[in-house]
Amino acid sequence: MNQTNQRDERNQRNEKDEIDSRSWFVVHTKPGNEHRVETNLSHQEIEVFLPLFETFQCGQGKLVQKIKPLFPNYLFAKLDIEAHYYKVKWTRGVSKILGVGSEPFPISEKVIWAIKERMGENNLVRLDDGLVQGAVVQFTSGPFKDLMGVFDKKMSDGKRVKVLLNVIGVDVPVQVSRYQIKKVA
Repeated sequence: MNQTNQRDERNQRNEKDEIDSRSWFVVHTKPGNEHRVETNLSHQEIEVFLPLFETFQCGQGKLVQKIKPLFPNYLFAKLDIEAHYYKVKWTRGVSKILGVGSEPFPISEKVIWAIKERMGENNLVRLDDGLVQGAVVQFTSGPFKDLMGVFDKKMSDGKRVKVLLNVIGVDVPVQVSRYQIKKVA
């Protein structure tokens, strides 16, 4: 019975060592292949993290929602580099594992947690737009395209904002989509 307990303890230690030997690495993908690589690595039972964010683009006079990778052509994978290096390197859509020279280099788990902490609804990363009252903004689309204004405030839903537009010497409040303006540096 004592031998069985020792064997169980050794197996648990080996499993723990295997888990501890995994680190996060940045995987560089071929252009536009982030989702393909995420799927392929997940099928190989490799933990993958592909942070996404929401943006809107103006097309044919309408705002169209787009979900895009936060880091185009990159994703994160938790690997035991000894066991998974060639599996990942030869996965369809993978360009390389980032590192120093030809040696893959792990990144800190803190980086992953920092990104995950910024995730909101639908597991999308919330980006800080830096808009504060009084900031100068430029309209990027719509009827006011290329005009400048002064940011006043975010509306209750967070997707619309109030901008003061100086028309013939008078500040006129205009409500527009958050995605129709950008902060002027």
